[in-house]
Amino acid sequence: MEVGAIAPSSQELAKMMTADLHLRPGDTVIELGPGTGALTTQIRHILPDTQYYIGIECEARFVNMLQKSFPDMRFVKGRAEHAVRLHRQSGLSPVRAIISGIPFANHWGGDLRTEIIDTLEQLMTPGCVFRTFQYVHAYTLPPALRFRKEMSDRFGNYRRSRVVFRNLPPAFVLTWKR
Repeated sequence: MEVGAIAPSSQELAKMMTADLHLRPGDTVIELGPGTGALTTQIRHILPDTQYYIGIECEARFVNMLQKSFPDMRFVKGRAEHAVRLHRQSGLSPVRAIISGIPFANHWGGDLRTEIIDTLEQLMTPGCVFRTFQYVHAYTLPPALRFRKEMSDRFGNYRRSRVVFRNLPPAFVLTWKR
């Protein structure tokens, strides 16, 4: 995987990504691809307890930076498709929310996309929310369409937010619930 953003997510996008999650003490949150921590800052504000957070990032330089910026939160170098193992190793409670900054509209092969969705299927217990975003300009590209179709085939219809114009580039927030 690679860095998929031209700029860090805006505060407005971060707030929309974490809106209405209704987390309770002991609810585990996994962030896939926290990057530089733009979404992490907002996740930290809504977490009842930061010990129930795992940020999974494939870039070692970002993991090091995140660990310094958020010393009370847990970050691991790893890939999204290994999230089940990483969650199991953490010993934390079942996952209540998965927040993803992964660029699902990028042109990766279908096998990796399917492998990540397989992982989500294993992590998402009843009541779990998966939330990601797609840039408006990429929303109709074939990889974005395939991702949404595959997710909807497994998790049912998704909810799409209004356009978040105060983000570079503008984006939609997509939510699936198990």
